[in-house]
Amino acid sequence: MNEYVAAFVDEFANLGVTHVVVSPGSRSTTVSMLFMEHGNFTTYMNVDERSAAFMALGIAKGIGRPVVLVCTSGSAMAHYLPALLEAQYSGVPLIVLSADRPHTLHHVGAPQTIDQHKLFGGAVNYYEELTVPQEEHYYTYPRLVARKAYMKAMDIKQGPVHINVPLFEPLVPDLDRKHFEAGGSQFTITRPRDLSLDFDSMMECIRLFKGKSFLVLAGPNIPLQEREAILRFAKQVKAPVLADPLSNMRYTCDSVHSDPNVYKHKQGVDDIRSRFTEVHTTMSDGLRGLPFLEQTITSYDAFLKNKELWDILVPDVIVQFGDMVISKRVQQFLAHCKDAFYIVVNPTMDYMNPLGTANWHIQGTAVAFNEAFSKMITSYVPEEFYEPNESNEFNKSNESNEFNKSNESYVSNDTLFARWKYIDVAMRKQLNTALQEPTNFEGRTICELQKYMPEGGQIMIANSMSIRDFDYFWDANCSDSLLYGNRGVNGIDGTISTALGLAANGKPTVLVTGDLSMFHDLNGLAVANTHQLHLTIILHNNDGGGIFEYLPQKGTKHFEYLFSTAQGLDYRSASTLYGCGYTKINTPHEFSSVFSKVVSQEGVHIIEIPTNKNHSYQLHQTYTSFPIDIQVALRNCKGLYTWCKGDGYEYEDTHIGTFYFNE
Repeated sequence: MNEYVAAFVDEFANLGVTHVVVSPGSRSTTVSMLFMEHGNFTTYMNVDERSAAFMALGIAKGIGRPVVLVCTSGSAMAHYLPALLEAQYSGVPLIVLSADRPHTLHHVGAPQTIDQHKLFGGAVNYYEELTVPQEEHYYTYPRLVARKAYMKAMDIKQGPVHINVPLFEPLVPDLDRKHFEAGGSQFTITRPRDLSLDFDSMMECIRLFKGKSFLVLAGPNIPLQEREAILRFAKQVKAPVLADPLSNMRYTCDSVHSDPNVYKHKQGVDDIRSRFTEVHTTMSDGLRGLPFLEQTITSYDAFLKNKELWDILVPDVIVQFGDMVISKRVQQFLAHCKDAFYIVVNPTMDYMNPLGTANWHIQGTAVAFNEAFSKMITSYVPEEFYEPNESNEFNKSNESNEFNKSNESYVSNDTLFARWKYIDVAMRKQLNTALQEPTNFEGRTICELQKYMPEGGQIMIANSMSIRDFDYFWDANCSDSLLYGNRGVNGIDGTISTALGLAANGKPTVLVTGDLSMFHDLNGLAVANTHQLHLTIILHNNDGGGIFEYLPQKGTKHFEYLFSTAQGLDYRSASTLYGCGYTKINTPHEFSSVFSKVVSQEGVHIIEIPTNKNHSYQLHQTYTSFPIDIQVALRNCKGLYTWCKGDGYEYEDTHIGTFYFNE
């Protein structure tokens, strides 16, 4: 029943581990026998765990790669500690695999059983327990754990890692080769010093990328200085960029668009506001700010509800920058892209793909990745890789990061981008009609915020429904406000305090929150008075957990008591208690004047907008419904193409107007 461990062992071989030091014991039988049986490891038997650990330390020093240590359960692993401390402080990669009794034998008096969870504390870079996997992930999950262990051992600060392996009896494994081979997939790690790849590696990249369609994911927490590099890369490979709201890839940067040679746009800033109500929509409407901002896709969470669209949107290559995007629908779509080659670009060795589908982890910044990719394009691509074009010449003298005009056919598949953009423009047009909603609605508030936020402002977004509403309704290139949220562990506590911390930088600061997130951190308001901090709080009060209207718990027994959790709180009283300003909005038409007035005032001001959970749910369904008949959209997308016309591409469509975006 422990056959999954064979895949675990095999993945270490795939990652380049070649040496294993084993100490004897019964509970570690499965692991020890599989390492011996595999055939690609040099194994050493050392009966003294303390000596074994120092021996592994010496081997790792000599070969410059991680060495695996295997021991049985109980006190055996404690003897590893001196060597692990040395490895931690001298930066030597080791991977400890400690066998353990299963959970059913803990705290019941079973022999040779201790609590092995995080036994080494700060002496290791990383800890995880390899639990018995579900049938669906029986062979893939162990490989994922091995990858994470290897990556953390080989992080910028190399060091030991610890994987605890509870094992059920029988402990003698089935040695059939099929268990070693099951669940395997390509996985490569590139470290920062390897970003300037050698010629052979460059050629491998070129063969991988040539003629392929790309999809770029821009997740939360991308440093501001990396956004342009991501957009430049996307432009080179003609890829749509799914821009998470917390990536700030939807941000407008006046300092960039002020240079007319960097980016051309048809409409002035004042006309951008009209895009919310225009019947005729062009792809260049409101496109300003960062170069190549037309690459961004912002309405994906709405239109990906329609699974009929998925097949025509599947890319050949996916490139993820930063954390995984918030949208669950995007993650479901990515799981559908089973044959796509998946690249993660991240400055750490943290495995940031919850789907477990990454094929290539590149440790580096987006800037470094784009520079390496551009260098590959401008320096290494041989002439035979290009389709005929006007010049059909390869210009190796271009030192800039711009994509050579003579090399534009290197990645020639721009049909996928055209399809994503066609659907996005149609969906965005529908979402923006929320600005006309006559009743209090979270979507309308967010649309209005884009119009009335002060220049250079910042918005803290609460978790639960607030961040999802921003994912729907916050458009690209309509505000220069930076968006922030606590998406590390996605909790609803501490939101007010975080927003006040942001406000300490002196920029105009707004918090958008629901009532439960507000309730969880009300006492955070006290610090605003003691430190003279200024914050505008937009409180959507639907009296409870509105997000559960969208989740499977809706309609179940005890729903109102366990999940909806109405509190019936009077937030006017909270404003009195903490000395805040307070305004309650009864109709959405009041918001613009109230917000414009209080956002420039000192201190904290709460704008309470009462909403109704059921009504908001119905409005979400209305505004996120795809506005074009699915079959018509499919037919249009399958025949969609772009052609060069003047200084840009243009595509006419009877449903959404004219596509126009600059080349």
